[in-house]
Amino acid sequence: MSLTISLHSALASLSVTQSQMQIVSSNVANASTEGYTRKIAATQTLVVDGKGSGVRLSEIERIVDQNLLRQFREQLARVGNLEILNTYFGRIQDLFGAPGNNADISHMIGRLGASLESLTASPELAAGKFDVIAQAQLLAERMKSMTDEIQSMRQEVDAAISDTITVINQRLVTINQLNDQIGDAVALSQTTAELEDARDRALADLSELMDVQTYARANGHIIVLTPAGRTLVDNGAVTLGHNSIATMGTGINYPNIIDGISYGPGGADITTEFQGGRLAGLIEMRDQRLTELQSGIDRLTEVLVSSANGAHNAGSAFPPVQTLTGTLSFAGTDAPGMTGTFRVTIVDSAGAVVESQDIALGALADINALVAAVNGMANATASLDANGKFVMSATGTSRIAVNEMTSQVTAGNQTTGLGQFLGLNDLFILNADYTNYTGDPQNSATTALGLAGTLTVAYPGGSTPVVYAAGDDLTTIAANITAALAAENITAAVLSENGKFRLTMTDTNGDNFFITDSGLLTSTINLRSGLIGAASRVTLRPDIFADPNILSSGQLSNAATLAVGDFVLAAGDSSGASALAAALSSGQTFSAAGGLPVMTSLLADYGAAIVSLNSTQAANVEAQFEIQLGYQEAIKSRSAAISEVNIDEEMSTLLVLQNAYQAAARVTQTVAQMMDVLVNIIN
Repeated sequence: MSLTISLHSALASLSVTQSQMQIVSSNVANASTEGYTRKIAATQTLVVDGKGSGVRLSEIERIVDQNLLRQFREQLARVGNLEILNTYFGRIQDLFGAPGNNADISHMIGRLGASLESLTASPELAAGKFDVIAQAQLLAERMKSMTDEIQSMRQEVDAAISDTITVINQRLVTINQLNDQIGDAVALSQTTAELEDARDRALADLSELMDVQTYARANGHIIVLTPAGRTLVDNGAVTLGHNSIATMGTGINYPNIIDGISYGPGGADITTEFQGGRLAGLIEMRDQRLTELQSGIDRLTEVLVSSANGAHNAGSAFPPVQTLTGTLSFAGTDAPGMTGTFRVTIVDSAGAVVESQDIALGALADINALVAAVNGMANATASLDANGKFVMSATGTSRIAVNEMTSQVTAGNQTTGLGQFLGLNDLFILNADYTNYTGDPQNSATTALGLAGTLTVAYPGGSTPVVYAAGDDLTTIAANITAALAAENITAAVLSENGKFRLTMTDTNGDNFFITDSGLLTSTINLRSGLIGAASRVTLRPDIFADPNILSSGQLSNAATLAVGDFVLAAGDSSGASALAAALSSGQTFSAAGGLPVMTSLLADYGAAIVSLNSTQAANVEAQFEIQLGYQEAIKSRSAAISEVNIDEEMSTLLVLQNAYQAAARVTQTVAQMMDVLVNIIN
């Protein structure tokens, strides 16, 4: 080997060793930098004319395990998802209490029942009635406040979805920019290690927000895809879009009013394609978990109001009131299908009969006929007021009381006594009417229901049958209803809500209509009058709140006949209070709602079941979060053992490089001396 080649080799060794020492220095300096990976300078023999001519740097390499990186990003998505669920379930627990909490809705229903039980012992005492009304008012307010809290949380989550998408878009743009820089460096044979570290950090941030798929190209670019395979980064970034809702409510759902997540400006809705990350957790909370909780509370409210109002309409205060005013609005030509008899009795202040009439409802064509039947009494008047409310009054100083007797009126899946149908003596008000009907959410809008029968829709001036067959699905039934009732401006629609489908019917003119069913459609889908969101609308009847003495503590006699002078109401009669207490303490049928199956349960027990289900879900999510977080830390530790800088190891490497540098310098010095000797000999 010539002295020139020896000198060149020694100088190359000095240069390479110096570069390696710089890399070690950078490793040590960044030992605590998040996302920094250990670098090494790979070397290779320099060959000239087939002979070794020293050494050179080939490239700066990152020490990483790509498989562990991929697993870590996947785990970030799982943990990000569970972290969101765990956080919001914890807040729900704080808001609604754990099972057994004295402030939960189950205990509030129990306290109302206990106050009614106490009233039965002394129905004549005003204090007992005041306590019942106070407990009923607290319960109604709690139902509404829970709804407000749930909907406020849903709106907060929807805003968080928009914020999360903004950050996702920023990460996508960053990854695309780093791709471009890495591609340029690769083309110029420059190191890309630091740029790849920065891109991995951006990918990790993105993976925590949403689950993604990635693959690498030969030019150094990383292609980023959604779980469904839609490209997010590839020679450009596709940004996502979402407009957060301004006002949230129980009837507002995705994609019904709530905006979806768009793939690019005005692109396809990909809301349902997210499976992991914080974004998927937020979507699940907004569209599933919180709506299920609301659905359970709404179902409890509906059954509570129906059972309590049924008992209260069957009862009477003592002394009775002089006027009964319904809570629902009607037109005189409304023609509900009324059957059975309904008793209207006029009594004096002592509870003795002044006049009584059992009205045969089957002979009445419409509400006007009912008004006329009451007006046919000598001591009573009836009318529809300016708001369409049915009003009955006793004349003079007399009082009026009613008994449901065998009366029945059907509207969809609801069959009640006439008094409850009119809302004559309600305890709670839902502000529901008969211009809208709503069914429960179904799993499919296009699967045959396997039901056959005829819906008969009665409206002012007539009725129309709508036949449904076993092969019909919700969409077909809705179309048939709309076609058959177009002339009456009654339309049916299937609303898509959070992956399920709800049949609704509406009179666009605001007229009442009444549905009866020869088959099982209305009961199967629980098609009933009113809108969803009962808990958001429930209130205690204002005049009862103002005067608890008009609470129905007794009941008008249901004897076959009543004679003038018969005492049919008394101060000590507790049958009305007992009926109310029984309504709260007897089994009620609940259709499936809020993650709870069809069941027969006490109202208080159903309230406890809602809280218990939420508590169980919260515990399961918390357990899964802790498990997955532990697994994430394990993967991170395994990756760190490979990629992170070990100071001791770097110091050892530095000592080796120091010795190599000194040796190369010694070689350089020796060769220089030999060349001086050679020059002197020649001279």
